[in-house]
Amino acid sequence: MKDEDPLSGEDREEILRQAFRSFQSASESLVSSYAALERRIAELSEDLTRTHKDLDRQGSFLEAILESLSAGVAVLLPGGAPLYRNPAMDGFADPLSPDFLPLLSEKGLWPPDGEERREVVVALDHGGRSWVAVRRPVEGPDGRTIGYVLVFTDATRLREMEEEVNRDRRLRAMGEMIAQIAHELRSPLGSLELFRSLLEQAVPAPEGREYLGHMATSIASMDRLVGNLLYHTRTPALQREEVDGAELLERLSRDLSRMASSASRDREPPEIRCVLPKDPLSLWADGDLLYHALLNLSTNALEAVNASPPPPGPPSRKRTIRLEGERGPRGEVLFKVFDNGMGIANDIVERIFDPFFTTRAKGTGLGLSIVHNIAVAHTGDVRHYREDGWTAFVLTIPPLRTEEVPGGMRGG
Repeated sequence: MKDEDPLSGEDREEILRQAFRSFQSASESLVSSYAALERRIAELSEDLTRTHKDLDRQGSFLEAILESLSAGVAVLLPGGAPLYRNPAMDGFADPLSPDFLPLLSEKGLWPPDGEERREVVVALDHGGRSWVAVRRPVEGPDGRTIGYVLVFTDATRLREMEEEVNRDRRLRAMGEMIAQIAHELRSPLGSLELFRSLLEQAVPAPEGREYLGHMATSIASMDRLVGNLLYHTRTPALQREEVDGAELLERLSRDLSRMASSASRDREPPEIRCVLPKDPLSLWADGDLLYHALLNLSTNALEAVNASPPPPGPPSRKRTIRLEGERGPRGEVLFKVFDNGMGIANDIVERIFDPFFTTRAKGTGLGLSIVHNIAVAHTGDVRHYREDGWTAFVLTIPPLRTEEVPGGMRGG
């Protein structure tokens, strides 16, 4: 006899309905969770894509920065294999070359040995240039060294600037010493000229007077040299006064004639011409500095004609220096010094006003530089040109404004 089922048919159906509802609820929950998971995966995928784009952008920026650097950058793995190099590395060496690691070893940059965890800085010379090399370790997440960055900076110009500063410091100290010596020489030179002038009055013989004239020329030459040294090492303050330009040129003509006679013992001295304007040529300037500038121009002209062969043309054409003064259309005063010597070579004409530049074995190279400085101190200028066989230097002194002149402008 079979056991009778305690559950009725209706009970079984109810159980099945409940089981189906539970299964349906679980399925809906699973579907919902899967949908949420899909959304999360999509969000993570977008974040990852965005991160990749940011990394790519940062990598592009970093690469652009490295490629634009003037310093050479190389990245090496711990064994020395090159991982990266920027274009500026070509200025130092090629990391792909088999000679690269031996070169680093020679300069004390490789291998790291026990110093792999600290930065190393080395100053070195290579390829005729000066460099500063830096080797810096790169650590991974676990703290281990995973490579090295090497940066090579061309320090040649920096080294040159340091040398220039040191040279300028030495020159400044030398200039101060020269200025002191030149200042001390001024007093005995003044005494020599005083005693020479007294002897000239006491010596009646023409021969003795000739010797004293040579002494005067030598003293004037030494005084000009001392003045050049002083004016170069110490910028003088202008002591403006009313200067008669015609008297200045006449005085210059007399001194230059005496110098020309003294320097031309074995041949006829050059002719010195002085061309003065009919109208007054007064100006407000530092008379001593102005005369010194014109004397420098004139003595240069004298040396030029003395070093030149006789000028071409008829025998009557002599070696000549011509001094001129005139007033310009804007009231400026133009002092001109002409000579018919050989002139100045085209390849050096741009350098003639540079300090210490000279083509003469015994020249100091300060004369024209000081002329330029004196012209600039008067807010004027000096220029040079060549015309019809004549070499000309023109010193221009502009007029002062009325309010700059003590008591107003006097004279023409």
